[in-house]
Amino acid sequence: MARSRIDIVMLDLRLEEELAKYADIKELKVVLWRHAPDATGCNWNARIDRVRGNSSNDSSWWDVVPQMRKQFNLT
Repeated sequence: MARSRIDIVMLDLRLEEELAKYADIKELKVVLWRHAPDATGCNWNARIDRVRGNSSNDSSWWDVVPQMRKQFNLT
């Protein structure tokens, strides 16, 4: 499956929209960066940390980045 090309601003907005389904975005710190294509062909990655709220029992949002890496590449 080919990835859709998207700019970094739109990708950041899409990440925030997806994460908002699982948690208040104000509880999360999102860091997004571009890199050379990896073995899967994806040219970006992100790190998401919960900075507020109770993270011990909720890991439902952990799959957001891997799912989005399969769908998008940065332009």
